[in-house]
Amino acid sequence: MVKERELPLVALRAFAVAARSDSLSAAAEELGVTHGAVSKQVRLLEDWLGQQVFTREGRSLALTPYGRVLAEQLSQSFRDIEAACHYVRRRRSKAVLAVEAPSTFAMYFLMPRLKRFEMANPDLSVWISTRMTGQTPDVSSHDLLITRGSSERIGGHAKASTALLEENLTPVCSLDLLQTSPVDKPEDLLAFPLITSSTRPGHWEAWLQKAGLRDHVFEGGHRFDHMFVAMHAVREGLGSIVAPKEFFPGQPEWKLACPFPDLVVKGEKYFAHPTSRADPRYLRRFVDWLKDEIKT
Repeated sequence: MVKERELPLVALRAFAVAARSDSLSAAAEELGVTHGAVSKQVRLLEDWLGQQVFTREGRSLALTPYGRVLAEQLSQSFRDIEAACHYVRRRRSKAVLAVEAPSTFAMYFLMPRLKRFEMANPDLSVWISTRMTGQTPDVSSHDLLITRGSSERIGGHAKASTALLEENLTPVCSLDLLQTSPVDKPEDLLAFPLITSSTRPGHWEAWLQKAGLRDHVFEGGHRFDHMFVAMHAVREGLGSIVAPKEFFPGQPEWKLACPFPDLVVKGEKYFAHPTSRADPRYLRRFVDWLKDEIKT
């Protein structure tokens, strides 16, 4: 296997230009070098490969079968590099803030609101990464880490972590499911399948106890490994789940409802942790916006 540092990049570029040109002279003109310089790079490449890439017929050149394969791959590779460079140069006026957040928080709270932030802040792009429960936060690749349940400072930034919100847990159902049977009191929810997730055990038990239904015994029901999967099942009308009601306002297209929005139990808290690579100007702007969104 050839290592990256061993690649003769100058020779490969000279060959790629020559392969799409009528002659070495035309390639030399495009590259801004002499005919001899291009010819030398092609010979160096052939020596390095141990294969001819051109057959020479007088002053004209023709690609060998190996040369055609190499030319096609190089052409695509250089197009990819050109596109990447174009993207970076086009975005040079935009700063980037890399944010890592728990998957459910990112899917149900952060991403539905993100376009509003970027419309109000055209000079700043926010790139979101998700983290599953139990995964270690990726400090080295992000400017801001959002955690659930941990207020301990992480990320090595001098600024302390910021408290964002505390979950208010209450049953969430699809509107279609609620239309199948009236839900006037908490025990009416027991007519539907109760959905749970392995990453958030005990939510139903805590809420039912708060609602005065201490004697209910769970039997069967849908159980998923993660909350965001369980929430998708709720949106499909497969049952109801106890979830943070902060995740669902203002998304009518999800067709979800909290039948008892004032009957809640407290869940975990979320915190924002700056990392040592964060630019304080953009960080403060995003965290302040996030806190304002939480208040609405």
